[in-house]
Amino acid sequence: MAGTPNRSFAGKIAAGSPRRAFLLFEGFGQDLGGGVFTNSRPCFHGQISQGNAVHEFEPHSHALAGSLLLAHPSLRDPNFTQSIIFLSMQDAEDGAFGMILNRPSGKRLGDLMPGRDLGILAMAPVYIGGPVGTEQLLLTAFRWEEGAGIWNWRHDLTIESAAEIVQEEGTILRVFAGYSGWSKGQLEEELKRETWVVHTPDGALLDLEPEPEPGRWVRLLRQHGPIFEFLTSPPPNLGLN
Repeated sequence: MAGTPNRSFAGKIAAGSPRRAFLLFEGFGQDLGGGVFTNSRPCFHGQISQGNAVHEFEPHSHALAGSLLLAHPSLRDPNFTQSIIFLSMQDAEDGAFGMILNRPSGKRLGDLMPGRDLGILAMAPVYIGGPVGTEQLLLTAFRWEEGAGIWNWRHDLTIESAAEIVQEEGTILRVFAGYSGWSKGQLEEELKRETWVVHTPDGALLDLEPEPEPGRWVRLLRQHGPIFEFLTSPPPNLGLN
C-alpha cells in the first residue's frame, strides 16, 4: 500500500524529477499525531510580487506526474480512506511520490515553529501529506498555467525561498507533514487493482474556499461515471433492494 516507508526511495532524486527539501522537527510526528483532522482552512495563497520573479517553475513530464489519485471507495486503509493525492513524481525505477491534499491538521506553520520569525508564512496551514516521514515538513508551491491547462509545482523550498516565492502572482503554498511514497512498481500494481482512480485536476483544485470533506472527494469521483455515484451514496437499506 502507498506510504510504506522505503528508505532507499525517501529523499532520492530521480533524473529530471522535482527536487524535495524537508524541514526536520524532533517530535513533530507526535505533535500532529492522533489523527486530528479538524478545523480545515483555506490554502495559503501567495500575494502579488512588487518585484521580479525570484524562481521559475519547471514542467514535469513523468507519466502521471501532475495527476490526482482518488482513493477508490473500497479502500479502507485509514491513512488513505477518501484521500485525494497530488502525484508529483512517478518513475519506473525510483517509484512514485505525492501528498494528500485533503487532510488538514488544524495547525499552521507558526504553531510548529513558535520561536522563529516566519512573517506571512506563519499563517500557512499544515496538511498531513501521508504516513511516511511525518516528522518532516515539505513546503510545496503550486502554480496553475492557464495556457497549458496544467499545474506546475516545486518541492525544493526552504523557509527563506518560500517567503520569496509566495509573493509571486498566482503562487499557492501548502505545507505538508509527511508524504505518500511508493517503491518501484508498487503504484502500478495498485492501479491495476483499481485502488486508485486517476483524475486530471483543473484550475480550481486549490481554491481558497474550503470544501468540507468528503465533499470534494465525492464530487471528483462522480465525474468518472454513474458507478461512483452509486458507490459514494449507496441506498441505506441495500440488503432490502
